[in-house]
Amino acid sequence: MFILSINTASNKSNIVFWKDGEIYELFYSTNSRTYGETLTNNLSDLLNKSKWNLKDVDIFSVVTGPGSFTGLRIGVVTIKTLAQIYKKPTVGISYLEALAFQTSFKGLKVPVMSARKGEVHAGFYMDEDPIYPEDVYSYNTFLSLLNKFSKDNPTIIIGDISEDLKLLLPQNIISTSEFLNSIRGETLVYITLKKYQKGDIKDYLTLLPDYRQKSSAEINWEKKHERTGSKN
Repeated sequence: MFILSINTASNKSNIVFWKDGEIYELFYSTNSRTYGETLTNNLSDLLNKSKWNLKDVDIFSVVTGPGSFTGLRIGVVTIKTLAQIYKKPTVGISYLEALAFQTSFKGLKVPVMSARKGEVHAGFYMDEDPIYPEDVYSYNTFLSLLNKFSKDNPTIIIGDISEDLKLLLPQNIISTSEFLNSIRGETLVYITLKKYQKGDIKDYLTLLPDYRQKSSAEINWEKKHERTGSKN
């Protein structure tokens, strides 16, 4: 089995080749202006290093969200294109799901990612199983769910959390170090294989980014047209 997996959900990106237990991985930092260029160059570098060929890949997988709008779009489009060219299946991976899967902890695991002001992307997991849907929650709703599910369980929050939300967390909640907040290559491979074995795959047409919220451009466009409409 040969897997290519890409994570471009944040500025801490990585590309992973895995073939029958042998792994090649490249971590790199980027920004919204260089996602496409750095992904293409680093993918080429990893191909040269591994001496493997894209035509031999069995499954293409990618982190579909939540995360950077630009990063998710470029990562998903890249995987869709490769899957179409080589006629192979794809697997979509949630960024929050990956954080939960790679964290060894006996209790409630709460993967998070900062969203807009006053909101947070979050999921609630026991072991590898979600106990409540991932979504974008207001701080009030998130804290209510956190208090509910952590009542009888030791609890850890995984991911980058804003300072204002951090101040609102109950004192008994554990937070992870920054090192654990980056998705590892073996995590992407593990989830890809697990989903593939369960038949949870997509073709290149049905694989889509999972933004979970509107972009700033969409919000500004709506506000502009609301003002225009009100004048008419």
